[in-house]
Amino acid sequence: MAKDDIKKAKAENAERIANIAYSGGGHIGQDDLETAFENGAYWRINSVWHDASEPPITGKEALVKYVTGDLKIKYRVDVFCGYEWKEMCHYDKLIQFAYIEDLIPNEED
Repeated sequence: MAKDDIKKAKAENAERIANIAYSGGGHIGQDDLETAFENGAYWRINSVWHDASEPPITGKEALVKYVTGDLKIKYRVDVFCGYEWKEMCHYDKLIQFAYIEDLIPNEED
């Protein structure tokens, strides 16, 4: 996940909180802060997932969400090659994928 994506989301959410404070007479309540935190957590979790209609970067390891022949949703780790993507989407019924590097906690300073 790019730091720029996080900074952009941070700015957008800070603006929402400022609007709540402004429209509420300058008061931000506990519920507002809890909702902001919860929204941020969900955003982080969901922002790493890509739809199967988006071709992945060749050679990057990813966690793949797919539907099996008996209609069960499963996950596997895979590395994509350009030529196999359409075949995988068709036969494996790929739903989403997330790059492994985006799922690992960022420990940069």
